[in-house]
Amino acid sequence: MLWIEQAETMYDLSRVKPGDLIYARHDTWDSGRGGFVTSATEKQLTVQYHPGIGNVTNHFHIPVAEAVGGQWEIRWSADMSEVFSYNMSSKKGPESETGEVPEIGEMEGTKESDEIGGIDL
Repeated sequence: MLWIEQAETMYDLSRVKPGDLIYARHDTWDSGRGGFVTSATEKQLTVQYHPGIGNVTNHFHIPVAEAVGGQWEIRWSADMSEVFSYNMSSKKGPESETGEVPEIGEMEGTKESDEIGGIDL
């Protein structure tokens, strides 16, 4: 045969894609960094973030081998209506962190929730 068939770990590009918001923490970092995915391949995610210096942006990469190896804690969302997480250190799979979204009439301070349309302070 001209090829070898073998199982290979790769990112599921139907779940994470460029433009998604992401928070990631490498196990060597004290805290994580929030940004957005600028590139997603089967082998690596590239994240752009603001390092807190004026008009500057920076990037970090999340190789799939490091993620599978338990070196990353990752949370991501396409539109903030549903947030997924993958805590590699505990070997958990992606979990949705969304709760129920209240209806507009149930939200505090909306016109429907107040008889006269004002907000009680």
